[in-house]
Amino acid sequence: MFWFVWDYQHRAWNDGIIPIVAQKFSVSIDDVGWSVSVFSLVVVFCAPIAPLLGSKIKPKLLMLISLAIFSLTSLAAAFVDSFWALLIFRIIPAFFLPIYIALALSMATRLSQNKQEALKATARVFAGISAGMVLGVPIASFLGGNYSFAFAMGFFTLCTSLAFLATLLFVPNMTNNEAPKITTQLEILKFPFLWVSIFAVVCVNAGVFGFYSYFSDFLHSITQVSFDFISIVFAVYGSMNIVGNIIAGKTLAKNANATILATLLGMICLYALIFVFAKQGVVLLIFAVLLGILVGIVNNSVHYVITHPYPQAPDFANGLFVSSANIGLSTGVALCGLCISLLNTQYTALCAIVLLSMGVATMLFRMRLERVKS
Repeated sequence: MFWFVWDYQHRAWNDGIIPIVAQKFSVSIDDVGWSVSVFSLVVVFCAPIAPLLGSKIKPKLLMLISLAIFSLTSLAAAFVDSFWALLIFRIIPAFFLPIYIALALSMATRLSQNKQEALKATARVFAGISAGMVLGVPIASFLGGNYSFAFAMGFFTLCTSLAFLATLLFVPNMTNNEAPKITTQLEILKFPFLWVSIFAVVCVNAGVFGFYSYFSDFLHSITQVSFDFISIVFAVYGSMNIVGNIIAGKTLAKNANATILATLLGMICLYALIFVFAKQGVVLLIFAVLLGILVGIVNNSVHYVITHPYPQAPDFANGLFVSSANIGLSTGVALCGLCISLLNTQYTALCAIVLLSMGVATMLFRMRLERVKS
């Protein structure tokens, strides 16, 4: 789980300090969304291929290289004065993130002896992501809001440097000789069921992370709360993600389809309530508890729908998951940014409802195909 600390520090950069980046570089909120989209688009194109190309290299070496890149680019970003220069230092680590993610997820699955254990192991990986969110988002928001953007980036540099040291000292040297052949893994592309699953993940992630990417601005500009309160909301949200991950590890093994549908419908209801009570800070804090739990379950669910049917292609399936998730993120950020440009940040909640409704419809179609297939 420690391997995923940086991933949500990256998300902390995206989601916890978007208003701070806008102020620092004198750009609009929807322009800052490009820093999310550019990173995600690079990940989209690299994710399916990069894990395959690195599948025969020692996992520990790849982790160390990735963490070194993350640390150096975060440090460099702290000292830039141009928004376009900042974008460059967002693009560079994006080439290495898919390898890092696929390694953790594939290893969690391979170290498990059966389906139930694999789902629980994956849930623990996502719990590590959530733990990174609990630390990364509120601390970054606090440092950026009360001190400066450079302080927030310095915090990221410190964390990734510590992760590098911990990986060097405590992660054992392992080989990846048992990875299936690349051609064998690529064969899963011929299955229509996979493409339906990918579209479902895109829709769901667009709704979830399109809203979440502007959640800090939602709280700042619409609810009009302080950066300290925003830090508390994100800490609560991230903590509840851990609870959701634990629940998902159990419920997906028992009834995956029911878990996925119930969670998505629950989120649609919550986004509607968030839109209605947008001005009520304490109420939104309560909603953040429930939303955090449901998003924790969703994170596991979208990984499940792409990777679980294809155990013969662990690296490629995990790469496709990362790519699909980031296509969804980029799409959601773009559409929610459009809502902000045309209306205001409050309407990102309605945009999330539309996208999640598309996700529900696609999931229902996927379930029908699954019944026909079986």
